[in-house]
Amino acid sequence: MGRKGMALMVVLTTLILVSGIGTLLFLRTLNEMRHSQLDEKIVQTLMLARAGALVGGGFLSGPLRDQLDALVQGQASTTSCWALGGGDCSAQEPDPILTAQALNNLARALQDRVDQLTCNQDFSPEAGLSITLRVHFTDSACGQTLPTGIQLPPGRFVEGAPRSANQAATQTYALPFVLVAQGGAGIYRRNVVVQGEYRFTLGRSSFARYALFTHIHTLPNGTDIWFTDGTLFDGPVHTNTYFRFYRRPWFGGPVTSAGCTNPSQDGQACGSQRAGAYFYGQGFLSPTQMQPSPSAPVVTNRYGTHAPTFAGGIDWQASFIPLPQNAQDQKAAAQNGGLYFSQGVMSLKLSFQCENANGAKVACDTPQAIKYQYIEAQICQNRACNRVQREVYRYTEGGPLEKEQNNGRFQTVRPSFNGVIYVDGGVESLEGPGRNGNQPTPALASFAQITVAASGTIRIQGDLTYEIPPCTSPPRRNPDGTITPANCPNPQAQNILGIYSQDGDVLIGENAPDNVQIHATLMSSSGVVAVENYDTTRARGTAYLLGGIIEKYYGAFGTFNSTTGQQQTGYGRTFVYDPRLRRGLAPPFFPTTGKDQVLAVTLFAYGQREQLY
Repeated sequence: MGRKGMALMVVLTTLILVSGIGTLLFLRTLNEMRHSQLDEKIVQTLMLARAGALVGGGFLSGPLRDQLDALVQGQASTTSCWALGGGDCSAQEPDPILTAQALNNLARALQDRVDQLTCNQDFSPEAGLSITLRVHFTDSACGQTLPTGIQLPPGRFVEGAPRSANQAATQTYALPFVLVAQGGAGIYRRNVVVQGEYRFTLGRSSFARYALFTHIHTLPNGTDIWFTDGTLFDGPVHTNTYFRFYRRPWFGGPVTSAGCTNPSQDGQACGSQRAGAYFYGQGFLSPTQMQPSPSAPVVTNRYGTHAPTFAGGIDWQASFIPLPQNAQDQKAAAQNGGLYFSQGVMSLKLSFQCENANGAKVACDTPQAIKYQYIEAQICQNRACNRVQREVYRYTEGGPLEKEQNNGRFQTVRPSFNGVIYVDGGVESLEGPGRNGNQPTPALASFAQITVAASGTIRIQGDLTYEIPPCTSPPRRNPDGTITPANCPNPQAQNILGIYSQDGDVLIGENAPDNVQIHATLMSSSGVVAVENYDTTRARGTAYLLGGIIEKYYGAFGTFNSTTGQQQTGYGRTFVYDPRLRRGLAPPFFPTTGKDQVLAVTLFAYGQREQLY
């Protein structure tokens, strides 16, 4: 072969080698690109699944807690010393077999609620990606079984003490759970499986948990009360009788009706029960007659469409809840660790101020300022209450209760103050420190937790507001019919006030200012929470209430022209439910319902694994 032939062979061989190497490099690059894309999808779906696990934790702590609370109200024992399970009241814990059975029943009921809220829901905020959840309290959730190799142990009692007639002890139970969060991107899937315990603490439910509670849902004279378009309640609402609906009232919390047909005047008996409600122009409908469903009834007639919204659910066959028979618990608490007044009180004023070490009033942001909650009482000295004695008390956070002496100095009268003020008689005037211009000066310091209880009528004659209110605006209906919930930016606020009359009314008195503001839960076991002389007093703007109302009868606040809608007498109403009340916060020694509620939930995760699909 000549030199030229050899050279050509070398060139061809070189070209083949270079081409082969290039092909190999190209194929390797493609392979690396595929692996890079696969790795990217793995990481992306893993991040989505982990985000889903965080969403699931928030779900368990928030929305599911409310569902658990509703179930506990119906399943926990109202008579046994143990809320769930039963057993020997002298033992350190309930019978474990009975407890496991009770918690198994609770888990099955809770699973139905969980599935309604999570199955077929995509929690991803971005199109093309997906986050799905399923939570197992039983072996099956959203139609799927537990992940391979995982089992759910039985529920158990964690800690607590048996309840007695004199002690409403708390008890903590645990439900095992498995949370499966799946992240998806195209054909790629990644699961995060979390296993743990859902622990919840139960205690006697306070009446303060209600946005509105009525024993008989009429005025004292028997006049019917209708919920209308202007009705916006964002907390629990209950009546022992029936509700009446006109147009489109909105309820953001659970609504419950016991359906008592002949409730006793003392608030202790229900009589026979009939489930259902009244719809304007239609009359009474039982749940089976409600269309398209009992949870979302719609009635259309010549008076319009009547379709209440039950965003928090509706129970037409709720248990009857009796009202307290007496105020002995509040009286005993005041005598043993609070303030007890054996006669009526002409005036009771709540206020706070900050002072320096010398006792001079200073701004509360002054370094080393001491904040005092003040309680000033004008105590009746005779039946006519035309002679009074002034007494002034104060206390700091966690500090002793002090009483002002004749020389103006304060002397300790109790090592601590439990927050209860009880009056054997009535309170003619309960008020705060007044107003600065048009704005109320706060009456309760950030740390103050007070219950004002009386055997007689309590008249609110001034603003009563918190230093740190949990909510700053009410719920409102938008022009398109949707609801903007109340704005509550301070859910950790601790100041709270309860006002409770056992045998009288709680009235907004005739000397209360226009557009009065009241931050408190108001309760009357035997009467109403209402505006005094509501139908004859002049129009006085709007009563703004942050808290809740519990009453035997529904109390009136004012009257309106039925044609123009203009206010004629009394106050209009703006109600804002204090969401802290539903989470277990209550004024000290406020009356309880005899039912349990969830006071706290805690998640304990003791295992997590990741799966690639």
